[in-house]
Amino acid sequence: MIALVTGGSSGIGYAFASKLADLGYDLILVGRTLDTLAVAQKEIEEKYKVRVQIFIADITKPEAREKMYEYASNYDISVVVNNAGIGLSKDFIDSTIEEDMEIVDLNVVALHHIMKHFYKIFVEKKSGRIINISSIASFIAGPAASTYYASKAYVSSLTRAVAKEAKEHNVVIQAVCPGPTKTNFYLHAGTRANVYKQKPDKLAYKALKSKRTLVVVGFINKAFHVISKILPQSFILGIAMWRQRKIRVKENKK
Repeated sequence: MIALVTGGSSGIGYAFASKLADLGYDLILVGRTLDTLAVAQKEIEEKYKVRVQIFIADITKPEAREKMYEYASNYDISVVVNNAGIGLSKDFIDSTIEEDMEIVDLNVVALHHIMKHFYKIFVEKKSGRIINISSIASFIAGPAASTYYASKAYVSSLTRAVAKEAKEHNVVIQAVCPGPTKTNFYLHAGTRANVYKQKPDKLAYKALKSKRTLVVVGFINKAFHVISKILPQSFILGIAMWRQRKIRVKENKK
């Protein structure tokens, strides 16, 4: 059994890689930085006694994705965790187009390409599992972090649609929707570290056990999912904007 994990050297990706290794999967960890990948490789191999390969790639680049596909073709991969992603907490007027497109290129375009590539392989094999990492942000529009919220809405929507089709081919497609999770995500997002409470290990453990298409872990996150459907959208949007501005680091506030 082999699993490929993008953004697998830290945070949620590392947690999924570790839990998969604990289940007996050999791994291919994909990331942009050799040092962090090598550390993750060593830690997981020593702890779980599985084989861990690393592949350095900026998956926003088409040529890098093609090289990754070529490398992956040498292995019988049965699970793909589409984890790599970034966020940014800025009002739409304040973010640059380059910042917006950086989010779209990674969270949407790269994820879509990778999902499509491996989905075709899994359909042909009539087996396989793709786990896309989305967010509870996908449940609502997100004033003050609009591009990030929209990117995750895309992930959840695409996943739900393709998951329905995939059942005809014995392929499992899931979107895991964490809340603010204890990772280095905040460093790029421009938000305070202390708002990130969810433990990535617990998230990965419960997500891998779940058979749901949309996986929400934790009471507060599940409650948010329900409330977001019930309360008036104008109220939800107002609270979301207030909250997003409140959690920004000082230099990122307007």
